[in-house]
Amino acid sequence: MDIQLEKYKLMEWLVGLKDETIISKLKTIKNNISASSDWSDDISDTEKLLIESGLKDIEKGNTFTHEQVMKEINEAYGI
Repeated sequence: MDIQLEKYKLMEWLVGLKDETIISKLKTIKNNISASSDWSDDISDTEKLLIESGLKDIEKGNTFTHEQVMKEINEAYGI
């Protein structure tokens, strides 16, 4: 399915829509999705653990600067 094409078809249908009941229902759906949508609901437990681990590393100062990473890449790959 071409998601972009489907969205355009829905927008075209919506623009021509005259039924206020359907528009009201669509607004309710939109509001419910927006209110309950949290990106963290869509990631796995493993991803959540990796994010938590990364945040702990930042707190402990276990990080690298951009310059350090680029230097290591240059040395390893001759870029």
